[in-house]
Amino acid sequence: MKLLETLEVTDPNAPIVLLFGGNPVRRHAVLQLLSTVGDLHAVGVLSEQEGYDQITSLSRLNIILIGGRYHDEQRKRIKAFAIEYFPDVRFTEPGVEYPYDDYLIRADIRKKLGW
Repeated sequence: MKLLETLEVTDPNAPIVLLFGGNPVRRHAVLQLLSTVGDLHAVGVLSEQEGYDQITSLSRLNIILIGGRYHDEQRKRIKAFAIEYFPDVRFTEPGVEYPYDDYLIRADIRKKLGW
C-alpha cells in the first residue's frame, strides 16, 4: 500500500490544508481523515523545512494543522512564517487546543472552514 502524501481535488477553489507531521503512517491516517471532511486539498509534510517550502510554493492556504511532534518553539516559528505569507491562515493544533482525537480534528477543521 502506498501511503498518502496529498489529497487532490478537482475544484480549483477548494480549501487548502497543510499538515505538519512527522510520521508517514500517521500522515496517511490524517489525510484519510481529512478526505471525510469535505472537498478540500491537503498536503502533508514531515518536517518544518518541508512545510516552509510548501508554504512558499502555494498561492493560497486556508488551514495549517500542526501535529503532536512539534514543540512550542517550532509551533511559534511555523505560525510566524505562515502568517507572513498568508495573514488570514487559521491553525488547528490537536493535543494543544483540544484533545488529540480524530473526531475533534475533523470538527475543528470544519468549524474553521465555516462548514
